[in-house]
Parts: sequence; structure tokens; C-alpha cells
Amino acid sequence: MFVSRNDALGFAQRTRKNLEFVRRAHEAQDEDYDFHLVTHLMNSLLGLAIVPRVKHMEDMLWKKRLDELAGQGWPEWNILLDEPDEGRSKTKTLGRLTTHLRNAASHGRFHFAGEADSRELHMVTVIVDDAPGNNCEINWRAEIAGDDLFRFCIKLATYIEEALG
Repeated sequence: MFVSRNDALGFAQRTRKNLEFVRRAHEAQDEDYDFHLVTHLMNSLLGLAIVPRVKHMEDMLWKKRLDELAGQGWPEWNILLDEPDEGRSKTKTLGRLTTHLRNAASHGRFHFAGEADSRELHMVTVIVDDAPGNNCEINWRAEIAGDDLFRFCIKLATYIEEALG
């Protein structure tokens, strides 16, 4: 049973279910399901990075370290540019990563590389940028392969469901 979609948990539950459905339809190559998986995946990521992050800003779930998540099988984002924190990388937690993803979405700072128009996830790389303000230079950039982004979204949705459920 789903929680209300007005709740971050309900939104994460529905996002995960939709991602799984879309993946099955894509793998079946059913002609009745003519959609762009990469676009759907980006919409899902934006929803997962925005709704739960904003509604549960201070929750402990965001304090989880990225290296710990990678050890649990989460796909890793390749941080190409990171704002400094006393000379070290500042993006060490899920909260920091999702804050950058939320900011990138808010300002339309994401683009696609590789076979950018491909419908095959493994052929597309998603690149996201962040900056401290609208007219400021980019101070954070990360990339992830489309198939890794799919796995990341599933892991993130499941993690949010378990943490908030």
C-alpha cells in the first residue's frame, strides 16, 4: 500500500514502481511503449532529489556517506569538480550530492554526452553542474553513465522508502 503522494515516502514509492515498469517495458522492446527511457530516468532523479530532500532536509538519511553507499553496491557519481572544504572534497554525503542535484535541476544545469539522443542507457552519460548563484561560475560538476543512473535511482528510492517508511 502506498503512502499519500503528498508525502515524500509516497512519491519515492511511486517513482520506484514507475522506474521498474518502464525498465520492463523497455527490455521487452514492446512497440506499444514508445518512450524515452533516459528522459524518464532524469525526471525520476529530479523527483527523488527534490521532493524528499526538501521535505526531509534535516533527516539522518542524508548523512549517509557516499563511500559507504558505494560499498553497499550503489553506483558512484564521478565528481569532476567539487567545491573545496579546507582543501578536500566537500561532496561526501548523500545529502550534499542531492543538494547539488536539486540545485542543478532548479537551474537547468544538466546535459547529456555520449550518444546523447540514444534510448539505450549505457550509451548516454548524464552531466550535472551546480553554482552558488545564477550568474556565478560553476563550482561543482558530476557525471554518471545512464545505466548507473538507473541503478542509483532505484537504490535511492528504495533507501528513502526504508528510511521514511
